[in-house]
Amino acid sequence: MKSNSKLKFLVFLLFFFSINSFAQNLSGDKVTLIEKQNGKRLELYAKNIDTISYVVFLRVTTEDYRRSSNRPVLKPIEPNSETHLLTLIKLAESAGEYEHQFIVNEMSVNLQFRKDDEDLQINFDDALKTANITIYTSENCDFCEETKTLFNKNVVAFNEKHLEKDKATLIKTLKASGKSIENLDEEIFIIEIESDIYKGITNKKQLLEVLKKHIE
Repeated sequence: MKSNSKLKFLVFLLFFFSINSFAQNLSGDKVTLIEKQNGKRLELYAKNIDTISYVVFLRVTTEDYRRSSNRPVLKPIEPNSETHLLTLIKLAESAGEYEHQFIVNEMSVNLQFRKDDEDLQINFDDALKTANITIYTSENCDFCEETKTLFNKNVVAFNEKHLEKDKATLIKTLKASGKSIENLDEEIFIIEIESDIYKGITNKKQLLEVLKKHIE
């Protein structure tokens, strides 16, 4: 089933790019990529001022920022709305430059999308379900939302704290664990499992590798 889903998705992408030029001409200035600066965080949004829905594709290439997702973003954009696409966190002493590919296409009302799960599998056994888990999340973090969905789906209990609002608690926990507290503003997600705390996690593959350490 997964192979068929991926094949359908690839076919859709080929179709998506084949009509890209025509679609961009149709959308004109109706859907635009906008930036919102928040300290070191640069939030990227798609703004749709039209009365119909569109699909946008965004790929960002940069060595100056940490991204909330390293994969290209493919999202439907509702009429007269702003939709968050990606969070970029500027790395220390970087110029703050990035390149992007932004494609807009009119969306069929019957079209549905599913995120690629990368065929990553894990057995959420009792060892993990009974563990004391705390996640530190950030604003407009798609990966944070995906993590919460993953845990809820597999009945894994967790406490949620905020990287900014609960920074004092986080710093205390990091120091107690012998972890560095430098460049905390560059983190988008941190997870604490029992007495172990993990930084620098930005995608599902990295998260599952951490979780596997506590069920093996």
